[in-house]
Order: sequence, then C-alpha cells, then structure tokens
Amino acid sequence: DHLANRRFVSGQFIRKPDQLDYLQEPDIFHDVFGHVPMLTDPDFAAYMEAYGKGGQRAQSLGMLKNLARLYWYTVEFGLMKEADGLRIYGAGIVSSATESVFSLEDASPNRLGFDLERVMKTLYRIDDFQQVYFVIDSIEKLKEVTLQDFGPIYERLKGAEELPIEAVLPSDRVFTRGTQAYAAKGGRFAA
Repeated sequence: DHLANRRFVSGQFIRKPDQLDYLQEPDIFHDVFGHVPMLTDPDFAAYMEAYGKGGQRAQSLGMLKNLARLYWYTVEFGLMKEADGLRIYGAGIVSSATESVFSLEDASPNRLGFDLERVMKTLYRIDDFQQVYFVIDSIEKLKEVTLQDFGPIYERLKGAEELPIEAVLPSDRVFTRGTQAYAAKGGRFAA
C-alpha cells in the first residue's frame, strides 16, 4: 500500500559497527543511503509505484512470494548493464561495501540477464551475500516490464517448479569475469 501510494517507509534503527558488511534487516543507513537516491529517478519511482500496485493484486492471487522475488532481485540486489560494464543499483548491495565488491568482482556468484518470469521462479536467501544477481539493461526497461499485466505470468507460475539459487539454465544470458572485455576494462565487468 505504501509503495502503491508513493510512500517509502524507513527503518528506525542503525546497524552496529560489526554489522557493516551484512545485515538481514533494513536499517536507516540501508534505507536512506541505498533506497532514497534511487527514488529520485522518475522511472525508478514509477517502477516502485507499479510494483506496489502489483503487490496488492499478487496478494489477492496468492502470488506474493513470486512478486517478492522481483523486488529482491531488482530493488535490493540488482545490477545494471552499461556501456563500460556492470553497475550496482540495488540497495542491499549499495549499503554493503563488501557486497558491492563481491557482486561485481568475485567469481562465485552467477550474473544473469534479467528475465521477469525467471526472476519470479528463483529462490533467494537473506542470510548471506547473493549467489545470483540479475542484470537489467536499464531502469526504463525494468519499468516497461513491470507495467505489463502479470496475470498470464502468474498462471504459468502456478505449480511451476521453483529454481534453486545456483541454477543456470541453457536459456540464461550469463555475464562472466573470464572475458577479454573484463580485462580490457581494467578489471570492471563489460557485457
């Protein structure tokens, strides 16, 4: 309801120094440093509003857990493809200096091209760094995808098998470190 009405609720506590790398609950630092700057982008704000409205419908259809995965893999832990490499935009990454480096430079997580239905089927965990990140082409494209009717997607997802975090499907677009583009960009990811 808050997002659907363009309201963003912030946590009311701040993490302790030993929680700087990872915290399971959103605190003021995460919300103000991670979320608020993105909310100043008109396309991202429209995406959040559409997500909030979609959440109301998803809840009524019993599909809220699938929609929650979209939030997790975009708003919290999203990566964006730019001409000179991948960039972080998810607040869960931005508010962790260590995961900021991990998400872009560590060889262990999968970085997959964004596919809405794929995202909605993929499980996630909240107790550690992510082992899969989804890469969007732009905030504008993310907004466009979110403004569609999710009804047909929800129908296909009913009874569909959930995908484990580590799954890489033959249809996935994979972004890897082992490309010449990575080396040519001085250690930054390039698509």
